[in-house]
Amino acid sequence: MTNLPDDRIDPYESRLSRRVGAFAEQAVRPIDAAAIAAAARAGAGREKLAGRLFGSTASIGRFGVILAGALVAALTFGVYLNAGGNVAPAQTPADSTPATSAPVATPGPAVAACAAGNLAGVITAWDGAAGHRIATIDVHNGGASDCLLPRYVALALIDAGGRALIVNQSVKEPAPLTLPADAYATTLVDMANYCGEAPSAPLKLRLYLDDESSIELAPSASVAASVDPPPCNGPNAAAQIEMQELHLK
Repeated sequence: MTNLPDDRIDPYESRLSRRVGAFAEQAVRPIDAAAIAAAARAGAGREKLAGRLFGSTASIGRFGVILAGALVAALTFGVYLNAGGNVAPAQTPADSTPATSAPVATPGPAVAACAAGNLAGVITAWDGAAGHRIATIDVHNGGASDCLLPRYVALALIDAGGRALIVNQSVKEPAPLTLPADAYATTLVDMANYCGEAPSAPLKLRLYLDDESSIELAPSASVAASVDPPPCNGPNAAAQIEMQELHLK
C-alpha cells in the first residue's frame, strides 16, 4: 500500500485492512497483510471489468441461467437428431416365438363290423308268461379287437333241424354297439302265438347280421325250464318274435 496523497485508495483496501486488524490477534502465525490487500485489489479489478461487460451481479446471474437453459435445449435437440427424429417402435423380443395352435388329434383306425366267425351266443334263460316265451341271450365277441354289433337284428326261432318257426324281418336301426374284444352283449327276446306243427327239440334262436351271415344260440346247461315254443293264441293272428336293444353286459 502507499500513503501518497495523490494515490486513489481503493475502497476494498480499507475494508480488507479493517478485517485484517480484527483478526490479527487471533492468528496463529503472522499474516502478510500487504499480499492479502494486493490479491483483493486484483479481484476487485476483475469484478469491475465483468460489470462493465455484462452489467450488475444480478444481471450476470440471470445471464447464467439463460445460458444453462440454452445448453440443455441444445443437448436435447442433439439427442433427438441422433435418434433419427422419430420415436423408436417397440421391439419384439428376439426369443419370442409365434403362438401355435393345439395339435389336432389323429383319429384311430375305424372299428369294423362284427364278423359272424368271431361271435358266439347262448340262451341263458327261458321263461313263460301269459301266452309268451321270453329268452335271455348273451352274445360274446371272441375276436382280437373291438367290433360293431347292431343293437337290433333280424332273428328267428328255429327247431333242431334249422326250420324257422317264427321270423322277424322288421328291425330298428340305431347306432351300432361297440363290442370290445372278449366282452358280452345281452338282451331279452319275446315270442308269442306259434300255431304251427310241433317242432323238434331243442329249439334255438338265430340272429342275422347286416352282411346276411348269422349265428345260432342254443340253451345253456343252466336253463332248467323246458325250451318249448310259445302257445297258440289264435290261428288267425300272426306269430310274433321281438327283441329289446342289445347292450353291454
